This record gives sequence, structure tokens and C-alpha cells, in this order.
Amino acid sequence: MERDNYLEGIRSAWLGEQFGEVFFNALAARTDDPLLQARWQTLARLEQVTGAKMAAVLERHGEQAATDEAIEISDEVLAQYTSASHADSMRRMKDVVEQAIARFDQLLAVAPEEDVPEVRFLVQHEQALLTFAERELADDGGQALAEVERLLENG
Repeated sequence: MERDNYLEGIRSAWLGEQFGEVFFNALAARTDDPLLQARWQTLARLEQVTGAKMAAVLERHGEQAATDEAIEISDEVLAQYTSASHADSMRRMKDVVEQAIARFDQLLAVAPEEDVPEVRFLVQHEQALLTFAERELADDGGQALAEVERLLENG
């Protein structure tokens, strides 16, 4: 992967983290369940932390971590997610996260040495999201956020 493709991958990851933060915060705002709200807020925080790390990588390479467009989640997208069963939503999340892990593993494989810690965190954050979805599917909600919280504490 050449430099331009690598940086495009990092920019895409940064935008994805921005989207994820807005998405999880919107889900938190739409639920009356305090436990689920806290979970969504924790995932939003993970997206924010990861996005900041991707912004640092972009800036290290002389790129700007900014977008001219506001990131918004349509009511239709939120309704599709919130109207599905929690299990269906977790299966959908699992599929999205597995695809992201494959893309981000490729970025990690070609990351310059100075970017490895941040790009490794990017991969680890997706792995923590995958663990979250799998534990939610296994009805182990009590431990669902354990990997996410560990990453936030050590990140």
C-alpha cells in the first residue's frame, strides 16, 4: 500500500470514528433504558478517543483532520437500527466490525513505525467492539464492555 493509499485509509478510519461517535450518542439519546444508554455512551467515548488518535496520525503526515460537512445520522438509519431486535442489531454491528478489522489490519501492516501505536489502537478498538457485540449476543451484557473499558483505561 503506497503512502497516498495509506493516508486515505487513515482518513477513512478517522471519518468512520466521527460517524461512530455521533451514531452511538444518537442511540443513547433515543433509549429510555439507562443501562443501554450507558453502553452506547461508552462506545461513543471509545469512538472519540480512537478518532483523536487517527487525527494525530493525519496531522503527523501534514494532513488536516477536518471535514467541511457535519456528520449526521438520519432518523431513517436510527429507526432501522432501533426498530430491529437487539440481537439483530448486534449481528449487524458484528458484520460491520469484522469488515473494519480486515481493513485496519491492512493499515497496520503498512503503517510507518511512528504510526504503529495509533493504528494498533485502531485495530484493538474494533476488536473490543467485536467482543462487545459477541457478548451482547451471548447475553453476557454484564461483561460486554469489559474490553472497551480496558482499552479506554490503557489507551
